[in-house]
Amino acid sequence: MAQHIRRNPRKLPSVRKHGFSALLLLAIIGFSTISWLNISAKNKPITRTITEIPLPKSLEANTNNQTQPLPDLLAPDNIPQNANPTEQINMAGEPQNRPASTLPSKPTKSGPMLIDGRPINNNQQTITKYTPLVRAPLDGFSRTTAFGLVPNPHKDGRSALSAYAKPFSPKDNIKYMSLVVGGLGLNPAITRQAINNLPGAVTLSFAADAPGLQGWVNKARAHGHEVMIELPMQGNGNIETRTLTIAGPETANIKNLEYLLSRAQGYFAVTNYDGDLLVNDEAALLPIIKTIKDAGIGFVYDGAIENARIDPLAKREGLSLISAHAYLDEKQQDAMSVHRNIQSLAKESYENVPIGMGFAYMGTIDGIKSWLSSKPKDTEIAPVSYALKKR
Repeated sequence: MAQHIRRNPRKLPSVRKHGFSALLLLAIIGFSTISWLNISAKNKPITRTITEIPLPKSLEANTNNQTQPLPDLLAPDNIPQNANPTEQINMAGEPQNRPASTLPSKPTKSGPMLIDGRPINNNQQTITKYTPLVRAPLDGFSRTTAFGLVPNPHKDGRSALSAYAKPFSPKDNIKYMSLVVGGLGLNPAITRQAINNLPGAVTLSFAADAPGLQGWVNKARAHGHEVMIELPMQGNGNIETRTLTIAGPETANIKNLEYLLSRAQGYFAVTNYDGDLLVNDEAALLPIIKTIKDAGIGFVYDGAIENARIDPLAKREGLSLISAHAYLDEKQQDAMSVHRNIQSLAKESYENVPIGMGFAYMGTIDGIKSWLSSKPKDTEIAPVSYALKKR
C-alpha cells in the first residue's frame, strides 16, 4: 500500500508586498543620487558670464589702443572762468520747463551797497574796526564809600579822566567832531546795537540806574568805546529818588551823588540827565561840582540851557567841563534827520571840536552809520574826551 506523504502548503508573496519593496528601493536610489549631486556642486568652481556693454560712439573712437584718464572733477579748468556752475540748477520744487520770460532778469552791473540810499565807501570800515580798552577798574583809581567804590585820583597824580578816556592822537589836516549816544543800558537791544555797530570813537553814555551797569561798561570798553554815566538832575519834571535837586540839605545831594558814582567803574566823565533847574542854581551846584572835581573825572554838559551857570562855576572850581553844541535827535529820531543834523554840525568851527549829543534811538544809531558811510574824507570822529582836554 502506497504511503501518502502530506505536504504543508507554502504561502507565496503577494503582489502588494513586492510593489512596496520596489518603491522603497527607488526612493533610496533617488536620495543617494541627489546627495551626490549636491556634494559635487559645492566642490565645482563657479563661472559667471560677463556681458560687455558697448561704449557710446563718442567715446569708442578715443579708446583705440589708448588709455583715457578720468577727468578731475575738482580741477579749476573744468569750469570756465567767470561762469556760474550752479546757474542752470533749478530750485527744489521749481518747474523744470519754466518759460524764459518768467525768469528774473540779471542786473547789468552791480552797484554799491546803500545805507538810507547812500553808497557805502571805504569809510564803512571804521564802523567795525575797534581797539579794546583796558578792563576796569584799574588799581589805585578808586576809594571806598558806604555804597562801594567811587572814582578817586591815583597817588601818583593821575586821574580817572586820563586813565579811562580813550587814547587818541589827532592827525594833520583832519577836522574832528565828537558824537555821544546817551540813555543806554535801559533797552538791552538798542544798547547792544550801539556797542557793536558804532565805531569806538563814538562815546557812549549810560543811565546810572541801568541794571547790570558794570557789565555794559565792560562790553562798551571791550569794543573800544569810552564811557560816561548820567546823573539825574532836577529839571521841570518829576523828581526821582536819587535825583540831585536844588532843595534839601547839601548832604542829601552828596549822598545821592556818591551812590550814583558807585554804580560802576571805568567811566572818565559824567553828564547830566535833565537838570534845567539845577544847572542854573549855583548854591546847589557848588558842592556837587567840588565832589566831581575831587573824584578826578570830567563833566560833559548837554548844552540844553544856553549860558547855564554850571559852565563858569566849573571853570572857577577847576572842574574839566565842556558843553555840547547840538542835539542829534531832539525833534526827529529817524536816520535821515540824524544824518542831516550831523552834516550841519560838521559845518561848525573845528578849532574846539563840535559835539553832538544823541539818545538811545535806533534812528540815531542808523543815522550815525549813514553819515559815516558818506562823510568827507577830511572829517573824522574823535572821542569826546579829546574835545574835553582840548578845550
